[in-house]
Amino acid sequence: MYVVELDRPWIDSPFLFQGFLLENADDIIAVQDICKWVYVDVVEEEWVEADVNKPTGVRHTQKRYVDKNQMATQLTAANRTYQSTKKQVKHLLASAQLGQALNMADAKVAVKDCVDRVVANPNAILWLTRLKHQDEYTAEHSVNVCLLSIALGQRMGLAAYELENIGISGLMHDIGKMKVPPEILNKPDRLDPEEFAEMARHTVYAKQLLMGRSDIYPGAVDVAYSHHERLDGKGYPRGIDSSKISLFTRIVTIADAYDAMTSDRCYKVGMSSMEALQIINRNIGTQFDKEVARQFIGMIGMYPPGYLLEMSNGEVGIILSADKGYQLKPRVMMVLDRDKNPQPEAIINLAMNPTDGAGQPYKTKGVYRSGHFGVDVGEYTKKGLRIQGFDEME
Repeated sequence: MYVVELDRPWIDSPFLFQGFLLENADDIIAVQDICKWVYVDVVEEEWVEADVNKPTGVRHTQKRYVDKNQMATQLTAANRTYQSTKKQVKHLLASAQLGQALNMADAKVAVKDCVDRVVANPNAILWLTRLKHQDEYTAEHSVNVCLLSIALGQRMGLAAYELENIGISGLMHDIGKMKVPPEILNKPDRLDPEEFAEMARHTVYAKQLLMGRSDIYPGAVDVAYSHHERLDGKGYPRGIDSSKISLFTRIVTIADAYDAMTSDRCYKVGMSSMEALQIINRNIGTQFDKEVARQFIGMIGMYPPGYLLEMSNGEVGIILSADKGYQLKPRVMMVLDRDKNPQPEAIINLAMNPTDGAGQPYKTKGVYRSGHFGVDVGEYTKKGLRIQGFDEME
């Protein structure tokens, strides 16, 4: 384990470096001599892969969450960007609702910052899209679709200017909902046919709000107008087929559907990431583009960091990482016992084939969003992993 902080000032310790790896029993004894507790950083941690054919394991330096940058620093910057962008979205939505001019200059600045954060560390910014608040759905959904679209665009090799354009497209895709009557937009029950027809008009309202503006990427108008179209021609508002649906629209469509399916609303509980990805996979070729969907599923992963993982024995943990080569065996911080009661936090690496208290190998059962089983992932990341960046900012 990599020690990053002691229970006393570093200057009062005999250690030469601020931060070091515990590699053997002597290291542990040296720490125990002066400390009751320490903080460890799983970003820098190393682990030894068991190999029955060799007398000793092969040591791997594991990169947790990030490619090059420390997670704590990246999360702080990412959260600042997320909260700032959400504030800009709230201003845009309020302006649209009141019939005021949209401040696109500030929106462009916010999107450029989002692109910079995604390029610097997509894991950090995407983690924040998983910590949702039902009472802020409209604003958070727009920010999440923006970020998911940028991250997917980057994965698909889009240029920097294209990432900014698709970011604006994702940010503005639902602006037309501000012209839908609040009693329909916020109805807690299923919409009747007339109400659904009005809700569907948000795509037309978006086109009316954005059309003709010289300060917005023209493709964003098409995305806002077309993100509910389907490849098989059964979407709305025009019922166009795949030949008329742009790449940016296909990207935003998947980001929009995924975030909507995994979010709590006043009329439904959000589904798990795995369930949403399964629905996307089932609708490839009819609703979703095959290559875009394949890239999106690969980006999110079956075990996305920040989600909860229930084991077959009933225990629950927070997924910390799903590294290349071990996507189906993530590292998990266990937080609930088999009866769903809190237990002392402990990090297990499923790639090491660990066993539970009964000596049985851990097997995965299901992936759930933060909030299931009464577990707030944001609180645990602050408390258990010593990760900053999840504080709500004014």
